[in-house]
Amino acid sequence: MRPMIEMNVRPEDWAVVPKCDSDVARIEVLVPVLNEWHVVRPCLDALDRFTQRSVTRITVLDDGSDAFVAGRIRAWAEAPGACERRVLRNAEPTGFVRNANRGFAASDADVVVLLNSDTLVTPGWLLRLLAALATDERIGCAMPMSNEASFHSLAVPMGWSVFQYAKDLGERGPHEPFDAVTVGGFCVAFRRAALEDVGVFDEAFGRGYGEESDWCMRARSKGWRSVGVPDAFVYHRGRVSFKDYKANTFREHNYPIFMKRWSRDYQRARRTYHEADALKPLRERYVRMTPPSSPPVLSAWIDRVKTGGPMYATTEAARFVRDQGGVSRIGALIRGRGLLRSRTSRHAMPQGCVSTTRPRVTYVLEKFSISGGVLSVVQLVNRLALLGWDAKIVTHHDHDQEHLDAFMLYHHPYVFPSSDEMVASFPASDIIVATLWSTAEKVARVVRKSQPNAVPWYFIQDDETKFFAERDGKGRQRVLDSYAAIGHRIVKSEWLGGVLAERGFESHKIPLGMDLDVYYPERGIASRAAHVVGMTRPRTPRRGFERLLAIFAQLKQRRPDVRLTLFGCPNLVDYDVPFEHEDLGIATQPALRSLYSDASVLVDVSDFQGFGRLGLEAMACGCATVLTNRGGINEYLRHEENALAVDPFDEAAVLASVERLLDDEPLRARLVEGGLATVGRFDCEREARATSRAFAESLGRDPDSIA
Repeated sequence: MRPMIEMNVRPEDWAVVPKCDSDVARIEVLVPVLNEWHVVRPCLDALDRFTQRSVTRITVLDDGSDAFVAGRIRAWAEAPGACERRVLRNAEPTGFVRNANRGFAASDADVVVLLNSDTLVTPGWLLRLLAALATDERIGCAMPMSNEASFHSLAVPMGWSVFQYAKDLGERGPHEPFDAVTVGGFCVAFRRAALEDVGVFDEAFGRGYGEESDWCMRARSKGWRSVGVPDAFVYHRGRVSFKDYKANTFREHNYPIFMKRWSRDYQRARRTYHEADALKPLRERYVRMTPPSSPPVLSAWIDRVKTGGPMYATTEAARFVRDQGGVSRIGALIRGRGLLRSRTSRHAMPQGCVSTTRPRVTYVLEKFSISGGVLSVVQLVNRLALLGWDAKIVTHHDHDQEHLDAFMLYHHPYVFPSSDEMVASFPASDIIVATLWSTAEKVARVVRKSQPNAVPWYFIQDDETKFFAERDGKGRQRVLDSYAAIGHRIVKSEWLGGVLAERGFESHKIPLGMDLDVYYPERGIASRAAHVVGMTRPRTPRRGFERLLAIFAQLKQRRPDVRLTLFGCPNLVDYDVPFEHEDLGIATQPALRSLYSDASVLVDVSDFQGFGRLGLEAMACGCATVLTNRGGINEYLRHEENALAVDPFDEAAVLASVERLLDDEPLRARLVEGGLATVGRFDCEREARATSRAFAESLGRDPDSIA
């Protein structure tokens, strides 16, 4: 098992915690879990690091997780920690409500805390909840504040990390608990006496959602209070556990049950709650910018002209119009977005929270798109924050930010109205990192105009000159100019380092890291059915979209029983795919893990890969691969050892390789074994530590003093 995440949290992250005079002797934290180890692991790590009470016991309620996750949980329970640890496992999933009730029944603690697995507790969280319970013996349950807590939510201010926000709430927020009517079930501390009086959750609520509100209303009818604790904060990822179940069945089943029982009392109590508006002072305390919105149509085009020239802007606009449904949609787009940004428009600039003791690193993203490049940045920023950096992301509105909420972030990124305003109001930083050719010039402007002591870096993940057509010499020159603008450069492979060296630029290689808690075989790998998968990115010509369709069409004609699945395109239906297939669209990481774990062969016929995260993801899930042999992918690709390497332009050879793997089970098993051995060398925590060291050295600091 990989070691637990080291959380390098310093005294500046701790607010003064009030002394708790409660005579509570025993506390137990119950963490219901069903797979998703990549969110469970940081939850357990934070619990162990930030739970300031040695008598506390942490119990994982494993609701039938797969073998991989069950093994990780067992290893966690057997490892030493600040708190007592145990696991209660259900052989098969029973649903959140029954799983939680099992935990309640198995606990004899005076206070039982039910904590969702997709949370991150912060320093002082538990003592603040206990202090709130101690203010009134009729408080039956207490809930901390969170970014995802239904109508109790407090959004993390733009430019703040969850730890900075938690500390500020603890120091400056009100300390008296407020009546909450019902609490959000992400984190609730229950008094034992209240549980015995009210009972546990009603299993009529099935797999979950609404059961905690029902409990609070039952408690209210017996004279118990349910309160929020405004000086305690727990980060909640949200929309992870049973998200599909909630979307599809909550309104049809659980909500009617709750409203039939409590409609009149609940509506009356909620009106009183909103009239009091206990959280209004907290919501108004922090300067927040206007929420991200789509830029006006013509303004967006002009911004792209400024960045990459007329040809680049026109190409991007044409692709966007096509993906929105074609020319007929232009009128609707203009009506919805407007045409031009007003010259007199003003936005409140986010002040953010900048550390005075930690080294500060700020990554500049062009936009939050669903892509491997953005995922790599988010992954790095989260882990750098846990290693001791004040790590943030900056972006701007020139591009849509609709996908921002798709990522688990331990801070709220700065999102500025435009690139000019981003440069003008850039947060104070020690390290500023460009992540794409179009961001390098902006980083150089920030350093030149306002932060001459900041050290600029360029995180280069691909040969970005190939993002432009050969005839677009000006576009390709802009990429070369971006390399020259930034003196420190990180590349992910020897190949990419060689590409830069041929053009006269030095670089520092740090191999890409993957979150191996996300990608693993969910099922056996010995005898998978004939299932071939491929990624479709029609807007990215170098990904070989037309070639992939041609190869899959031939494969389906030759082998009608082979199941074909495509993913990566939000509107594949518009491209008239000429064969029977399944379309996964834009897939989440768990959805991709399930797909790779079911598939027998993944095919990638990209013109080249800057590194090739796609192939590593499939290998980690026990899927055999047929991969392009061009580019930085050769950092890990070994023909006949962990994959079949192919010339992506030789369609006949690609098809033959796929059929060979479908027919030769021993070969497929050998490549799968080689792939599983390969992925262990590309770990995101190793990448974060290497990046931390490189940044520290460029500042003239001892790397060990940071991580």
